[in-house]
Amino acid sequence: MADTYQRPVSFDCHPVIEQKYILPTPSIEEMYLRVKKLIRLRTPGGIIFAHPRFGKTYGVRYVMRVLREDYPKAVVLSFGCQKKRSKSEDAFFSLLLQAVGHPGAFTGSVPKKRARLNERIMELVNRSGHNWFVIFADEAQRLDVIEYEWLRDVHDELERYGIRMITLLVGQPQLLNQKSAFRLSRETQIVARFMIDELQFHGLLSADDVATCLAGYDEACFPVNSEWSYTRFFLPAAYSTGFRLVNQAAVLWDTFKTAHDAAGFSYDLQIPMQYFARSVEIALGESAAQDDYHFSIPLLTWQLAIKESNFVAAQEELRIVMTDDLPAQD
Repeated sequence: MADTYQRPVSFDCHPVIEQKYILPTPSIEEMYLRVKKLIRLRTPGGIIFAHPRFGKTYGVRYVMRVLREDYPKAVVLSFGCQKKRSKSEDAFFSLLLQAVGHPGAFTGSVPKKRARLNERIMELVNRSGHNWFVIFADEAQRLDVIEYEWLRDVHDELERYGIRMITLLVGQPQLLNQKSAFRLSRETQIVARFMIDELQFHGLLSADDVATCLAGYDEACFPVNSEWSYTRFFLPAAYSTGFRLVNQAAVLWDTFKTAHDAAGFSYDLQIPMQYFARSVEIALGESAAQDDYHFSIPLLTWQLAIKESNFVAAQEELRIVMTDDLPAQD
């Protein structure tokens, strides 16, 4: 048996247990590089789309964090698009005022809220030293034409003051249908401002993708700047003799593929980040009590972890949309 290790924090306080951590994936890295390019070119807007549970929101959080590290004073904002029976200009501008941290988000008339929003953004951008800011609209397929028009008003007003607004619409593939519909209805002012660029956000597509993510558990540490990587925290004895999650990549990919094929799915395997991360969390949690110097996570543990993550059940829900072709892209 392994010696007892004194972990720096209790299990309940670890970010893996609390599910309060973000690790980079190849798709997240692609998103980050694309957003940086849009900033460099001052492109006014773009679409980032994927099926549900593929990790879009997770990816946006990571990209926002890294952008703030790369541009410490830059203004990087986000808001969640709400699904409502009727669209309210008052509610929409309250939502945007919340996103910019204005204390008067819920008071005053619509014209006053519009003015507050523009003034607040100009204040933040002027303080940043840049002439641009980035705003992510999550679940953007919920936006209606009139809401795009309200957003366009903000864009145009700020541009008159020399401020470039870079809007990233993050949502499901319906965004592409909306873009096509706007073109057909000659709503080119919306497409030109918010839908110029397109990026499809993927799940994990290969064992190499899985290895990239597993390496994150081997490298990320908590507490930050300590020597306690996530892998070491759960399996300190095994870690001390060379165990690393990255070496489990082929086994884990094959286990997901076996579950995928056994369920009879006809489309190629993509592992949504939510179910990948949940499977790893379950496997680490289950393995901690078995930690020893020669321990390695057995195949059965991975199989049970994937089952308990509800990966197959979730893929059943996506079966129809995954087998349909996405709308043609220009």
